[in-house]
Amino acid sequence: KNGIIIDATSLPNQIRIPLTMWGKGDDVIDKQIRFLLVVDKKNEEPLFFRHYAGNIVDVSTLQTTILELHKYGVKHAYVYLDAGFFSEDNIKELYNKKMRFLTRLPSIRTIYKDLMNSDLVGLEDPTNVVRYGKRALFIKQKEIKLFEKKAYVHIVLDPERKGREMKKVMLQIADEKEKQDHQELNYKFKTRGVMVLVSSFKLDKKEVVPAYYIRQTAEKMFAFSKDDLELLPLRVHTEQTLKGLLFLQFITLIAYVRLKKKLGQKHTVEELTLIMRNLKAKVYDDEIIISEMTKQQKLLTQKLGIIV
Repeated sequence: KNGIIIDATSLPNQIRIPLTMWGKGDDVIDKQIRFLLVVDKKNEEPLFFRHYAGNIVDVSTLQTTILELHKYGVKHAYVYLDAGFFSEDNIKELYNKKMRFLTRLPSIRTIYKDLMNSDLVGLEDPTNVVRYGKRALFIKQKEIKLFEKKAYVHIVLDPERKGREMKKVMLQIADEKEKQDHQELNYKFKTRGVMVLVSSFKLDKKEVVPAYYIRQTAEKMFAFSKDDLELLPLRVHTEQTLKGLLFLQFITLIAYVRLKKKLGQKHTVEELTLIMRNLKAKVYDDEIIISEMTKQQKLLTQKLGIIV
């Protein structure tokens, strides 16, 4: 009820099944299968997953995902989306389903370019300064019509990021690697360090960036799956086995996230498994006798609320 995060990632592989197709993921073109996760914002745990062929772009998958979520009773949720899911059909579907949303506006969109040409003036004004952690940002807001529906845009300028990106463009010009006309370069200069977010409802300036970066929770889940839980390489040879693997991965990911939360910053899940694997038991017909526990094992079981 507090919102869902929808994101997808690529699973590169050379498996000879119909789902393995050439596609673009993480700016790399490769043979892949796409893996989509829906994460519950409140408890930061995976809620739902699906997979699809590597040549299906993310923007085409949102409506099916929403239909499936409705079948599980997830309705009228607040949806956090990446720019890859932005399209006219998807936005209209979210309005029709009465699902509030916050997403990033892709820079290739005409509406983005119009905003850059009309609303950057006055952005770097003291009244637009907002603190985000250790960073200070400029944020300008306005109401717009988005595919004939009322929406709100939030133009965010990060001065530090702008400095880094400007330096890169300027060096390219100095080295004569950037062969573009004067108008194009002026547009590049204007838009460095700028991000445009769009929502279906009003947001306080201070809430805009933290709300959008909640989306990174899904990216963390993908990182846990690929790095900590060794999802890659897939090592399967049929679609049936792939489905089984992804289902086990989904369940394991929930357990991993819960353990990580309970352990806090002082211990890792990997450390927990290494320490606890040495706790043995002998099983008799009428009793189980557990071996002596180390200090670390006692500490961890107490932390997790486990009675031994």
